[in-house]
Amino acid sequence: GLGTNSLMMCICMVVFMVLRVRYPPMFSYNVINGTAPETPPEGIFGWAQASWRLPVDRLEHYVGLDQAMLFEFTHLGMRLMLRIGAPLVCVVGPMNFAFGGMAAGEDRLSYISLGNVRAGHWLYWVYAAVVWYVVVVVQRSVYEAQARFLPRRFEWLRTMPEPRSTTVLVENIPPERRSDEELRKFFGELFSEDKVKSAYVVKHTDVLQEALGRKTAAEEALRTVTATWEKAGSDPEQRPRHLTMTGQFMDSIEYYETAITDAQAQAVAERERINKASSEIGGVNSAAGFVTFHDRSDAEVALSLTYTADEEEWIVSNPPDPQSIRWEDLKADPNATSAETTLGYALIVGLYVGYLPIIIGIGYYASQVNMGPLQLFWMSFAPSLGLLFMMNFLPTFLLIIFRKCFSLKCDAWSQQHLHTYYFWFNMVFVVLVTAVGQSFVGFAETLIAHPLSMFELFGSKMPTATHFYMNYLVLQWVSHSMNMMRYVNMFKYLAFRKLFDEETARSMSEPEDQDFYGTGSRSTRWTTNLVISIVFSSISPMISVLGFINFFICRAWYGYLIPFAETKKPDLGGEFWVQKLRHIFVGLLIYSIMMTGVLLGRASSPVPGFIAAGTLPYVAWSYHRFHTEFFWEKLPFSEFRKASGLPPPPKGALQYTQPELAES
Repeated sequence: GLGTNSLMMCICMVVFMVLRVRYPPMFSYNVINGTAPETPPEGIFGWAQASWRLPVDRLEHYVGLDQAMLFEFTHLGMRLMLRIGAPLVCVVGPMNFAFGGMAAGEDRLSYISLGNVRAGHWLYWVYAAVVWYVVVVVQRSVYEAQARFLPRRFEWLRTMPEPRSTTVLVENIPPERRSDEELRKFFGELFSEDKVKSAYVVKHTDVLQEALGRKTAAEEALRTVTATWEKAGSDPEQRPRHLTMTGQFMDSIEYYETAITDAQAQAVAERERINKASSEIGGVNSAAGFVTFHDRSDAEVALSLTYTADEEEWIVSNPPDPQSIRWEDLKADPNATSAETTLGYALIVGLYVGYLPIIIGIGYYASQVNMGPLQLFWMSFAPSLGLLFMMNFLPTFLLIIFRKCFSLKCDAWSQQHLHTYYFWFNMVFVVLVTAVGQSFVGFAETLIAHPLSMFELFGSKMPTATHFYMNYLVLQWVSHSMNMMRYVNMFKYLAFRKLFDEETARSMSEPEDQDFYGTGSRSTRWTTNLVISIVFSSISPMISVLGFINFFICRAWYGYLIPFAETKKPDLGGEFWVQKLRHIFVGLLIYSIMMTGVLLGRASSPVPGFIAAGTLPYVAWSYHRFHTEFFWEKLPFSEFRKASGLPPPPKGALQYTQPELAES
């Protein structure tokens, strides 16, 4: 597997280097438009030099703090694998080989692993110390990484552009205050009129959006038929025609031009109606809005106030980036949102319960299909079809649930939700899959009825899967290398280029699929790889080597893709980073439980197991201390005072108003 996957990785890298030279709009667009940190050096490996020599601080300026901290996470991963792996591979592994008793038999991959140590051996006393070493090293490394993050986070908060830095999001506005004037008057009475710059209540614009949607669809269709006709030579006799619902043929260009004119007229009329009606309380005005202050300090005060005795009214929070707001969520009725949220949680539970049965079911029915001459090839692929289907489409299923049932208010926040829930799916169905077995419900019932059985369950089941996880990590190298080729975007680009000019084809092929390649999914997969490397490092020391190589590849590959090729993403200022560090503590807890179970089950005395069990309260305390020691969500008062002596932050181009209400 190592040789095959390494060969595939090299092939992907060669293809990438060829494509990068041949199709600059897809692989160097940020260089072309001047938004890249630098121009990569000439030569076939110029991309690698540019990737490695860019420091995180410089990357942050161009790609945002969230994306920059992805690279810092690769540094953390490599650092952890060195600190953990070096003594395990160089000291503990040779001890397992020399003194373990050769319990691995013919399994040569396990000669330096714990599987080579016979039950009751004195080496299990050594492993009690190893468990503490791994836990302390991970905890200290995470704390160090978070301490380095805080200055970046505070700088991001200090330099947040206006109006985002001076604006608050207000939800559940009482009915009598639902208009721009009333909302401004309310905050003006609290802060004084001269401190409130503007107030905007989100409008119901369903009819307007429907008209603009028809206009956009007609414009896309007109562009396509016109481009096709021009490619054919613009022969008047060959003007595009289509069959209408009435059974008549019409000139397609004239038809779509008329549709655009009609939709535009309806949009103008509806926009005027909304603007006139917005001065009235209620009506087109929803229960959410934005209040912008002249001074940032007033916005910070507004965030800390309790406005009425009813906690469900006047919910004030930090606003999302104007360019990533989900206006539909802000227009939603607060009462209806609660019911939809309950449905969303029920659907997520259903996914947990149905995940394994769906995989097994798809694999079973796929195996029943007779492909004739291709049957041999099909049978090598069919049993894993269900697993491939669920692993590839799970992020999409989760995002559909989030967007339909949860009030997220921001596309970047939907990625954050995905990061959280997708991670727990990976923990249960990737890291703990051997302990879960074929039934998540049965697994949960066992733990609820007999909580202490998790030590035996984890300790007896999980160590048997180390070879699987070694192959899993090696397979990630190929996955990263395939991502380097941007093959999905390339197929789109090549297809659109047959009809449109290069710039139009490029814009239509961007961005990459955010369900699978977005910051949330990418963060989850990288965290899962690090958790696997930590959890199984003591069982099989070579996993730490494979984990180091994985993060080395991530740093090199994505160090070029993100700043030089991919479009810039909305930035939450490092929230994904903090969530990843929290998830490492989850992995550390799993590691402590598993190793405690291993030592209780295999050592000649329960004492090594009890020593290892001492790491459980230490991990719990470390997780709690992580939350209390590193305050990062808001700008502390001491940092806020520093900001008062600095030049004012830049002003953003976008405002907190609905784009469909702008004149077009």
